[in-house]
Amino acid sequence: MDSKNVGKAGWMAAFSVASCWFGTHVGGGFASGNQVVSYFSQYGSLTAFICPLLAMGGLAVVITIMMRFAKVNGFDNYKDTYKALYPQLWMEIFFEVFYMIIVLAAVAAAVTGAGNVLCNFLGIDYSAGNNTFIFNLLIVIILIILTNFGIKLVIAASTVLSTLIIIISIAMVVVGLSVDYNAIAQATIQSVGVTELAAHTNAFGTAIWRGIFVYLGFQCVSIPPMISASKEMNLKGSTRAGILGGIMNGVILALSGFMLAKLYPLLAAIKEQGTFTNTLSIPNQTVLGLIGMSWLTVAFSVLCFCAFVSTCVTLVYTLSQRFQPFLAPNTIKSEKTRSVIVGLIIIGICFAISLLGLTTIVTKLYGFDGYYGLIVVVIPALIWGIPKTKKALAEKRAKGEEV
Repeated sequence: MDSKNVGKAGWMAAFSVASCWFGTHVGGGFASGNQVVSYFSQYGSLTAFICPLLAMGGLAVVITIMMRFAKVNGFDNYKDTYKALYPQLWMEIFFEVFYMIIVLAAVAAAVTGAGNVLCNFLGIDYSAGNNTFIFNLLIVIILIILTNFGIKLVIAASTVLSTLIIIISIAMVVVGLSVDYNAIAQATIQSVGVTELAAHTNAFGTAIWRGIFVYLGFQCVSIPPMISASKEMNLKGSTRAGILGGIMNGVILALSGFMLAKLYPLLAAIKEQGTFTNTLSIPNQTVLGLIGMSWLTVAFSVLCFCAFVSTCVTLVYTLSQRFQPFLAPNTIKSEKTRSVIVGLIIIGICFAISLLGLTTIVTKLYGFDGYYGLIVVVIPALIWGIPKTKKALAEKRAKGEEV
């Protein structure tokens, strides 16, 4: 194998592509802990550790299938890939709908997540009175300003923010796994007035279904960036990227789920007690507060807030660029004006959705898109992706072409 092909199939190159998936997954939603508790930790330590490994393993298979399918057909974007995957061209709209729902839900979740983190950091009850509306509106104002005037700054900072939030998330897991849970529980019970710890949700079947299949379904949002990131890889490299991505995402998710499952009975008891109603909204922030590591709490709060805002700005900007050409191009000549109008419409929709609350968005909207994703993304990859890839690969090999 020559040096050029080594670069296309090497483990270091595969690691670089796998890191794209890791960065997409370990964003504000994961870092907050809400997503982890909703789909894993509330059901107990065993499933909280095993289900993430199986979910990310399954997703690694789907992503690898789609990367290989895109590679043998010469595609470097999800739109062309899914047009070729489905038996009918018009069916590509299925993936567009899936992608649109998860992106709008992600922006809305990031709005309410940023407002929640800010309130918790300031010691304000996010759910009290009109605080949810006020703080979400504040985040929306920040988004409007950054989307129209600071998008270059946000894009430039996004890689650094992603790297830092990954580091802080890993540090959070390490610290969380090393603490004395009994001592924390005892001290918290005495200070807060909790008389009895809550129980984990006793629903093994639901834990398996939501923790493996539904989570896998909506995390298919990672497919488009992985197709783009792997365009310089060959088939062997794409497979290695899928393997590494599955391991990286599965292990960090499993450790985070296990850590939060240990503290879930205490966190749920505090919430049920009624004094701190947002305990489970940003559970990782709550855990750091209980542990008493002020420097890590501050670092986590700042980075989580920035990650939420960065996610909002980049996704809103991406959507506005995607749809602005269709907004009365003959009437509104200025591309910038069309982008601003579309951006404001998207932000307005996401603001309305954000008022549902982070937990509702994560459990309901993400959950719905998880079901939908299983039908229109996962199953088609297995039914059509595998045989079509084999066919295209056989044709290329018959012509003596290398892939």
